[in-house]
Amino acid sequence: MSIHPWSRLRRRGLAVAAAVGVAIATLPAAATATAAPNGPSTPRSPAASPVAPAEQAITTEFLAEGEAPAYKAGRYVVVMRDEPVIAYEGGVAGIAATKPAAGEKFAPDTAAAKSYRGHLKARQNRAARAAAASPVYTYTEAVSGFAAELTAEQAEQLSKDPTVLSVTADVLRRPDTADSPDFLGLTGRNGVWDQLGGTQNLRKGAGSGVIIGVLDSGIRPEHPSFADKGMPKPKGWRGTCDTGAAPRSTFRCSNKLVGARYFVQGFGAEGLATYESLSPLDADGHGTHTASTAAGNHGVTATIDGATRGVISGMAPAAHVAAYKVCWDGDAGDGGCANSDIVAAIDSAVADGVDVINFSISGTSSNYLDPTELAFMYAADGGVFVSASSGNSGPGASTTNHPSPWLTTVAASTHTVIEGTLVTGDGARYIGVSNSGTLENPAPIVLSDAIPAAGADPESAALCLPGSLDAVAAAGAVVVCDRGVNPRVEKSQTVKDAGGVAMVLVNPTPSSLDPDAHVLPTIHLQNTARDAVRAYVAGNDAPTGQILGTNEGSTTQVPEVAAFSSRGPSLGAGGDLLKPDVSAPGVGVLAAYSPVKGGRNFDYASGTSMSAPHVAGLAALIKQKYPRWSPAAVKSAMMTTARDHASAASNDPFASGAGFVEPRKFLDPGLVYDAGQSDWWDFLAGQGVTYADGTPVSTSPIDASDLNLASVAIGDLVGTQTVTRTITNVSGRPAVFRASVDGLDGVDVTVTPTQVRLTPGRSADVTIQVTAAGAPLGQYATGHLTWTSDRGHVARSPLAVRPLPVSAPAQVTVPVDAAGVEIPVVPGFSGILGTQVTGLVPGDVTAATAQNAGSGAFVVGDHRNHTQDFTVTGTKLVRIELKSANPTGDDLDLYVTRRGSNQIIAAATTPAANEVIYIGGWPAGEYTIHVQAWSVADAAPTASFDVRVFQPDGDAGTLVLDPAEVPVTAGTPVTLTGSLRTDGSTPYFGRVQLTDGSRVIGQTAVSVG
Repeated sequence: MSIHPWSRLRRRGLAVAAAVGVAIATLPAAATATAAPNGPSTPRSPAASPVAPAEQAITTEFLAEGEAPAYKAGRYVVVMRDEPVIAYEGGVAGIAATKPAAGEKFAPDTAAAKSYRGHLKARQNRAARAAAASPVYTYTEAVSGFAAELTAEQAEQLSKDPTVLSVTADVLRRPDTADSPDFLGLTGRNGVWDQLGGTQNLRKGAGSGVIIGVLDSGIRPEHPSFADKGMPKPKGWRGTCDTGAAPRSTFRCSNKLVGARYFVQGFGAEGLATYESLSPLDADGHGTHTASTAAGNHGVTATIDGATRGVISGMAPAAHVAAYKVCWDGDAGDGGCANSDIVAAIDSAVADGVDVINFSISGTSSNYLDPTELAFMYAADGGVFVSASSGNSGPGASTTNHPSPWLTTVAASTHTVIEGTLVTGDGARYIGVSNSGTLENPAPIVLSDAIPAAGADPESAALCLPGSLDAVAAAGAVVVCDRGVNPRVEKSQTVKDAGGVAMVLVNPTPSSLDPDAHVLPTIHLQNTARDAVRAYVAGNDAPTGQILGTNEGSTTQVPEVAAFSSRGPSLGAGGDLLKPDVSAPGVGVLAAYSPVKGGRNFDYASGTSMSAPHVAGLAALIKQKYPRWSPAAVKSAMMTTARDHASAASNDPFASGAGFVEPRKFLDPGLVYDAGQSDWWDFLAGQGVTYADGTPVSTSPIDASDLNLASVAIGDLVGTQTVTRTITNVSGRPAVFRASVDGLDGVDVTVTPTQVRLTPGRSADVTIQVTAAGAPLGQYATGHLTWTSDRGHVARSPLAVRPLPVSAPAQVTVPVDAAGVEIPVVPGFSGILGTQVTGLVPGDVTAATAQNAGSGAFVVGDHRNHTQDFTVTGTKLVRIELKSANPTGDDLDLYVTRRGSNQIIAAATTPAANEVIYIGGWPAGEYTIHVQAWSVADAAPTASFDVRVFQPDGDAGTLVLDPAEVPVTAGTPVTLTGSLRTDGSTPYFGRVQLTDGSRVIGQTAVSVG
């Protein structure tokens, strides 16, 4: 039987469930506790925390009232331990491997694939039957598992099944919502399209033979962007055209739109908006827009409201499109994309034969084991390139989604200047984005919140919500509206309906300026103009305004990263993995649309949803020229050839990654940083991913900084760190590559060797030594590593390094009768390292038993559980330990409630017998500990264990560090030595905080016994 490394996989980490997005910090490394099923099914390891290693033992938080870590009834995605068909490398008796060779397409119709698929389904069926679950989806191609409606007891039972990897509550994702070909250098004589066969030759033109799968809100097959035009059928396509409820007479696939499917079981067909249909037909427009951006036909004239807006084209106009509808509008005005539907679509896409997947949908910010991320990992291992949107939650730090290194995460940038000028009656001029005509003659100008309609409040009028404006006051006027809540073009329609002649749309806070196609003359201004415009209008008896089509005096430059584009540092990998990867056009993108909601076949849209399909289409061009390149090599080519943005702020790697994608160079990058499945296993092992017995998933775990990416990030530099990279010559000619480094003020970087001679296809390992040399502690220093060849290639990688003040173990543990403790520390500064001890205090130990629950769900008040009360006086650190008499055979779980309440506020529920909850800042009050014997070895009736409760508060004098202060030099390790004054038979617990003389810079938990 084949046992894939994901089998019995668990991650060490959280003490308190991350229910509904509650922020928590990680436990000391020795502690083990799972996240709640209604949060991430598998918690982050300590290495995944965005804080420094020495800070990882700091406090966690309680769950908010109404949130509970226990399983709840609902739909779940169950991931099995087995390799999916696309990744199966052999091992099951009688079934040959089905994983495609490098550069080859996945072949799901072979006898081996059919046999192995049956093997997976049999194992899934056994797990489902054992829990009496009825799957609504089964997954075999990109991930092995199923989705099902489960009771709380079924979910918990499946989570303990040794054949199951994870049980994750189904979640609803959201879509991350044209002259870009010219701006990107695709057009023109000797442009990229010309190099790849041009745009007229549909058999051998730009993108020909490549199939792009678009997971989104569906597609409009009748749109001219997807007309067949005599295209040939692509090789290797095995998909179908499932028209569903759409009439075949109106929904037809072709050799351009080669396939379409829809997935709705996760979202629920009963909750669809009336204008939706159970088909791949796009009502929203988002999916049609992204598909046409990636691979729409060349030379399509875009007309909006009777006006020609230009001629549009997808990035890979000769490529084929396959649409997978996973996003739906709901009947209550809501909508989204269910994770269970998404995984099903990925499963189908890889079996159908897509080469590229575009995913303009939100996702996890830190969980590498999210089912969607896992499915993409296996897809990438099978040769499928994945482009994913970074998210629209910028400009705040650490908001980027899709942290996984096996996909390409895309930021959004501007790419064109479409500006006009608002001129007010006092002569002031305000330049903004204007794309909907002009108002040459001055007209009265009014503030929308000053003219609410009868029955409307000023807040609604300020936003120009439908029906909120007084028609008498708005008639013939320019109306000033605030951005927010309702669609921007709906605001101009509101102004028009009230009799207004033009609109000034103002951002209340920093955001993008969007060249929407409004129904009347409109100018969109940044928040910096808001106060002045409003002051003029409110402070004059007869204010006027006009909108001109000129932008005299403008200083706008492109490209710039959009304010809404999500930023790093990524919450995954502790800052040791840089995201986003690259940036592409994502503001004011003109593309195909759906007429269902807005009545338009073309429209402008902004978001990382728009930038991701640019990269998906561009990846198709690279795969056309280099069909045997891996997805990692394709990403590397894009990153190392990317160019700078117009301003320094946009060149922050946490905003733009490697920079703005540059097609004129990425077809000849000179070298690539390649990676594959074995590298990703090593990376995951370095993140603390282990088997249930604690064995790492790889025998050669690596620090995330050592993963072979076209970027280098170190989130926790203390002193000196050396990372490795492997470069491969893909130029086709012998070349000498020379290294240089720029930026990184206050950080010394040494590359060894500095010069590498490589013949075509050969690789070389290089080391990059990074040393803190005066850079501000706790802040990132950024720069670039550039390889320049004697053949003229320039391959540039972003560098981001954060020096920290100290590195120390999260926890040290010594025997109960130990005489002393040693804490190894590496300082990141020179000066005096101080210490502050809390505790150590003896534990309140209770010997107890609990009856075998027989794998049943936990219920507060169950007579089979052990319960005991405890009191917290004052806000303090509390640690609760569960020590089993049979640690290798029992499975015990630990819960805490407030006394007299059924509300769970903390839990530790791993498949192990010993559990720990460790929380700092625990509020004073009365609490109850609950221990459930979820299963007992040999089905014994009871389990025996000790419950230990520690409440260290102040220095108890039981750990004496001598000396308490130590002179240190940055980068030079020291060992703090302390003597113990414990009784030699009772367990003790406390912590040591480390200071630099003015603040706490780290801490180490100390456990005795």
